[in-house]
Amino acid sequence: MFESGIYAKIPEDMPETLALSALDVAGAPAQTAKLVKPGDTVLIIGAGGKSGMLCCYEAKKRAGVTGKVIGLCHSERSTKRLQDLDLCDHVFAADATQPVPILETIEELTGGQMCDVIINNVNIPDTEMASILTCKDGGIVYFFSMATSFTKAALGAEGVGMDVNMIVGNGYTRGHAEITLQILRESDKLRKVFTELYA
Repeated sequence: MFESGIYAKIPEDMPETLALSALDVAGAPAQTAKLVKPGDTVLIIGAGGKSGMLCCYEAKKRAGVTGKVIGLCHSERSTKRLQDLDLCDHVFAADATQPVPILETIEELTGGQMCDVIINNVNIPDTEMASILTCKDGGIVYFFSMATSFTKAALGAEGVGMDVNMIVGNGYTRGHAEITLQILRESDKLRKVFTELYA
């Protein structure tokens, strides 16, 4: 290993398979913890997936009672699962490759104010514009998705005249393992879902 190589100790208070399922996507909720501030309006794209659910929990925790978390899911099943987890103020199903309907929904849900932070977790191409258009001027778009085309994101933002801060998804940030495992300790509902789906 390099001196800067990363590793995490498997905790003793949860099964190894459960811990590994969460550590697989640990960068996303940890980055969410770093980016979301009290009072922020946050959109999680791909909110019903593994990293998405963890991000919703962390965003809700960091945005606090004055903030708002919106979850965008792909399927009715993931939408229902996220609603049952009660991690978001609003949850809706949509095709993230179709930016205009999503823009209209977010305009309605935010009273035209749009979102301070967008976390994109989906694993399909062509979701860049849905992320960019729903962000307010000067806001942050975090592309955790490895399907992101940064050419499309950069030229797309320029093409529609959006001044947003776009961050390349990095699977590592300080404390990522600790933050993510702590989510499973804090949320019995989320731990149960992860155990059923991934462990």
